Amino acid sequence: MRTREVIRLVLVVIILIVAGCGNNAPSPSAGDDITSFAPPSSAGDLSAIACATEDPEGIGELTGVWLGSEGGYYYVRQVGDCIWWFGTDVRDIEPGLTDQSGFANVASGRVDGDRIDLEWADLPLGDTLGGGGLTLVYDAQNDTLTKIEQRGDWLPFGATTFTRIEPEASPQASPSAPPSP
Repeated sequence: MRTREVIRLVLVVIILIVAGCGNNAPSPSAGDDITSFAPPSSAGDLSAIACATEDPEGIGELTGVWLGSEGGYYYVRQVGDCIWWFGTDVRDIEPGLTDQSGFANVASGRVDGDRIDLEWADLPLGDTLGGGGLTLVYDAQNDTLTKIEQRGDWLPFGATTFTRIEPEASPQASPSAPPSP
């Protein structure tokens, strides 16, 4: 995949994450009526994004690439107590096509000690669509994340554990750096 296509994909993922941040409503269950959802605390609440804007080069302990037990790769960014990820097992991404073989998802949430609570949603890049809430626990000694809870009755989240395969990102990997040709 060319650098320009990767940059476009990353921008789309960031836009989707921004659109989903700040909603304090619980993950819906399959039987929930849409009218039972709690509205966001405010229409423009993007409090999770404030973490990135307060320290755009901040690199938290969980930043890096993680391998899920189902074979997916998760590109994680932590700034302060905020966390975002893009996860996929789509091997040969064809830009502009939907319903490609595999999954692609985004997630955002908060870190509290060794506990991570987040909301995730599949993207139409892959051939699955689901979403919900997850609670993970970070084991710093073994550098692993373990799913301890899943909220919502949507498609179950596939990975139960995540192992870091790439060390923390460096400030040189900043999105403000010009792309290489």
